[in-house]
Amino acid sequence: MTTEPRDVGPIEGREVPQTQAEFSQEMQQFRQGRSKGRPNSRPLPSWVERLAWILDSAFRVPGTTDRRVGIDGLLTLVPVVGDAAGVALSMAVVLAGVAAGVSIPTLLRMLINVGIEATIGLIPFAGALFDMVYKANIRNLILMERDLADRRATRRSSLAVLALMVGVIFLGLLMTVLAWFAAIALLVWFFSRLF
Repeated sequence: MTTEPRDVGPIEGREVPQTQAEFSQEMQQFRQGRSKGRPNSRPLPSWVERLAWILDSAFRVPGTTDRRVGIDGLLTLVPVVGDAAGVALSMAVVLAGVAAGVSIPTLLRMLINVGIEATIGLIPFAGALFDMVYKANIRNLILMERDLADRRATRRSSLAVLALMVGVIFLGLLMTVLAWFAAIALLVWFFSRLF
């Protein structure tokens, strides 16, 4: 068995290390690289890193050398209860971000990550696979670290993502309303031809 870290797939351009110790070391290097010489006034507790790693990358997938899953993806296999437990554990990571003082746009982006994972996780089997690949908790940990290290850049990035989400939701609602009007117009036309 090799002692080199194995990649488990990119998350926001980063590779997730194999072991929890390697994950902690990567996060430490990430913090130092982003801090620009000034210490973080509110560092995240180490349990947050451990929890995110356990939820998203604790176990190697048998038969592969580079894929890892956590208990969050496995919990999703249990209908309803597993999804609720996964969301509750993910919210612990989000609440740690609130306690550390992340900005509101970053907090909203973290909640969107948990929401996406929870919503798609409701789909039987495909949702569990999505949970295993998406890794919302590690994404949220990276967002928290970025926000605490360079708040201005993370805020701009988060605001752009939030604006895009609002735009997509608005377009979705607009298309739904237009589809209803088109369906009603089609029904009126059809019944006017019939009678």
